[in-house]
Amino acid sequence: MIRKLSILCLSILFCGSVALAADSKGNRKEQTTRFGIKPGIHLMYLITSPFVLEIPGEEWTFGVVYGSGDLKSTTTSSTYSNGTWTTTSYEDVWTFTTTELTGRYYFGNSFNIPFGIAQYNIHDNNYEYSSTVTYELDYSITQLNVGVGNDWTFDWGGFIAADWVQGGAKLSEKASATLKSGTETSTTKAKAETTSTEQQAFAGAVIVTFGFGF
Repeated sequence: MIRKLSILCLSILFCGSVALAADSKGNRKEQTTRFGIKPGIHLMYLITSPFVLEIPGEEWTFGVVYGSGDLKSTTTSSTYSNGTWTTTSYEDVWTFTTTELTGRYYFGNSFNIPFGIAQYNIHDNNYEYSSTVTYELDYSITQLNVGVGNDWTFDWGGFIAADWVQGGAKLSEKASATLKSGTETSTTKAKAETTSTEQQAFAGAVIVTFGFGF
């Protein structure tokens, strides 16, 4: 529901107010704080629907981003015993958290280079490693984000910041596993908390931050 309302509001703002953003640079100068939300084609943003708090300016804008959300998946298994099939369903809940320190450097009125440091966390309170061993898993990655975008700030206070492309460079990552139930061995723990070196930094496209400033 939040995402549908976000898309609707974005469409109204963009279609009806482009002419009012002719002096985005000057409008940013008049504002001291602005609030918004940050949807886009980006795994973490799609799940966490983060909120944004920024301090805008003519040449620089700095802000913080935070959001959290759950991704649920259901696993079904069947067993056969004494001529009868038994089906068991297990729901797995992964909690995603987005935390960012962001900035923008402007080249003129709206064109800018968005950048920032981000920490993305993925947590599973009951990860079923096997039918007899369950772990609490926690994975976090810290990365540098940089992209290319436009930032239109309207005369009436609203703004739309569209990051057309956002890339990332992984700075560090960490995985931990805490036994919840079952019998742990050195092999199960090592495999459960292995940090995959193939995991790339998160990236996205058409990431649109919009809201209101004053």
